[in-house]
Amino acid sequence: MKLEDANIDIESIKTISKVLTSDNLKSIHRKYCDSIEQILTMISSPLILMTFAMAKVKEDHLSIQSAVKLGFFLNNPPKEPKDAAQHLVKFFEEELKKANENIIEDAQSESNKLYEKSEEIKSCFNNIGLNALVNSWTLFEAYSKDIWVNILNEHPQLMNQKIISTKGENDNGVNSKTIPLNILSKYNYDVSRHLGEILSIKYDFTGVEGLKRAFKDLFNLEDDEISFLNETKIIQLEICRHIIVHNAGIIDSRYLAKSKRANETINQKLQLDIIEINDMINYSINCVKQLLLLTDKKNKQPLTRFLR
Repeated sequence: MKLEDANIDIESIKTISKVLTSDNLKSIHRKYCDSIEQILTMISSPLILMTFAMAKVKEDHLSIQSAVKLGFFLNNPPKEPKDAAQHLVKFFEEELKKANENIIEDAQSESNKLYEKSEEIKSCFNNIGLNALVNSWTLFEAYSKDIWVNILNEHPQLMNQKIISTKGENDNGVNSKTIPLNILSKYNYDVSRHLGEILSIKYDFTGVEGLKRAFKDLFNLEDDEISFLNETKIIQLEICRHIIVHNAGIIDSRYLAKSKRANETINQKLQLDIIEINDMINYSINCVKQLLLLTDKKNKQPLTRFLR
């Protein structure tokens, strides 16, 4: 897995910053973009370190060459001081330019040589890619929930019978008739701006199906309005993340029953190339983008449309 082939499309979601109208959604959008930048930094860190090392080696090498050239100049200086000063300025400008030429390309080349020669480097790069994949799912899961919670907090009128009637595995006693006092006390007995937090426990935001149900109930959506969550890439990301975190990346029967990848067997180590990682991470970014746009759109529509 050559990390310079990583192509995380953060620009596609940055472009919606001027489209969003809700201040809460704008805030979530900014934080999500910052979080994706952290994944980019993690993926690029080996190349950054290699680039720094190459720059240092070139700097030391050029320092020796420069000393020789400068020594010759000092022993044979121009007669005019102005000419000498101009010569020195030009000399150092050229040396600095040479020192910075092709450093990134050289670092990539050296990185590739190490990758081809070392199984340890291959394993390291593979783990960085898998960690990026896990982090992308975590961000998708967390920010999708944040979108749902914040919009219901902001517009408590969105609470409807579907949400009230939903029975969650860990709803802590929240139902159509009661909210336990221990939960009410957390919000000083004023739940008008905390319904999203309170009612979110009725839904499982840790999986695609739970997320779909939560948004369908909130906005009374038809299946085609949230069809982007039916795509193979986001489902594959969910199950890949699960076995990486919970089974050390070893394929099990549960994973195999859902996976759409070919030539996989039980007890085999999950092997993903950088193209697959790119595709899954980028699709998770697209899903957050679509949820932000969908929620912002519904936010601008009359609330009575959803209160069924």
